[in-house]
Amino acid sequence: MTPSLPDSDRPEGASEPPVEEGARRPNRRGGRPKKTEATGRASRVHVLLTVAEKARVREAALRGGLSISEYVRRRTLGRPVTSRVDADAERQLRRIGVNLNQLARVANAAGQVERGTDLDALVAEIRRAIGVLQGGGSSPGEP
Repeated sequence: MTPSLPDSDRPEGASEPPVEEGARRPNRRGGRPKKTEATGRASRVHVLLTVAEKARVREAALRGGLSISEYVRRRTLGRPVTSRVDADAERQLRRIGVNLNQLARVANAAGQVERGTDLDALVAEIRRAIGVLQGGGSSPGEP
């Protein structure tokens, strides 16, 4: 097999020599370009944990659907860590709340529902539940 010359050493207009079947082309790399220092993560922090501490961190990362590195990064930098279940529940509660508000608006406009009924209490309960999931309110059922 004839070795392939790098593009810089190949005469202009010369094509690449034929490559034997099954042979690999040297110096050909595909894939994603390397990130710059500003956008890539190159610094490491080494932390020693007990076996129990590591298990707690791993479990918390799994609940959040994150890698251990991403979980620790978010917790350290003050970014929120929401479990997948909480995020899904919050999304579903928001959809229910939107639908209830739309129904209440139509019913009130048509004069079918009096203000201050159980519907307003239900909407308030959904808002409290969303607040709990976001970590900023009382638990559902509490005022």
